Amino acid sequence: MSGNREYAYEVLSAACRDLMSTKLILSSGKIAEILKVIATNDILKNVVADCMVDFNYERELKNCYYDFGSKLRFRLPPSSKKVVALVVNLLYDFDSGAINFVEFITNSFHDVRSEDSYKNFGDNVLTPFLEHANKLIFLEKEFVVGEAEKIDERINYVNSALGERVDNIISRLHRLVIENVLPDGETIHFMIDGLGYTLELRDIRLIKIAFFGLKTMLKGYRQFSVIVDELEGLFRMYSIK
Repeated sequence: MSGNREYAYEVLSAACRDLMSTKLILSSGKIAEILKVIATNDILKNVVADCMVDFNYERELKNCYYDFGSKLRFRLPPSSKKVVALVVNLLYDFDSGAINFVEFITNSFHDVRSEDSYKNFGDNVLTPFLEHANKLIFLEKEFVVGEAEKIDERINYVNSALGERVDNIISRLHRLVIENVLPDGETIHFMIDGLGYTLELRDIRLIKIAFFGLKTMLKGYRQFSVIVDELEGLFRMYSIK
């Protein structure tokens, strides 16, 4: 069964990589290919079916948007099951035309060029989708519908109070980036969002990785040193070292 799971993930990963590497104007056929891969592989079908149980697509999609200045930003929910269910539903809507794919990526991942928005979509939707799908596909025992959420039992969680304490710091970081008009500001915004996302997941390993990346990115900007030190102090308090 392990070999079958590896094959299931590989064909899904290949189809997603195909979409991410193709030109935006040619993307529609690649979206259909991802859906075809899911529909023709029993393991992928079972994983997706389990994720769809009690999943409220419209509510979860609405919850993915949050205000950022005068614009809306999009981020995936923290649950692996919700991410898989949401992205598959989105792909169906893109394929059917219920949601215009180009409008979705340019509005949700706004950038100077539509191709850059497209890359942001790949980095912030398809790549996390594959990571979450990978977790659910490679359960330690044969996949059984209804048991995917048990994977969370193997995650080392941080106290949820940390996320509440960091919310204000995340907002201050975003404001500081805007005020200083940094040349790589958009990348830093996404990295800040990434740290916020890992705090929602409460996975200590992911929080460490996200914070290290952001800290490294901000190393050359002295105006961020105080707030980075503040974050580091908070993380030490919650045993994230």
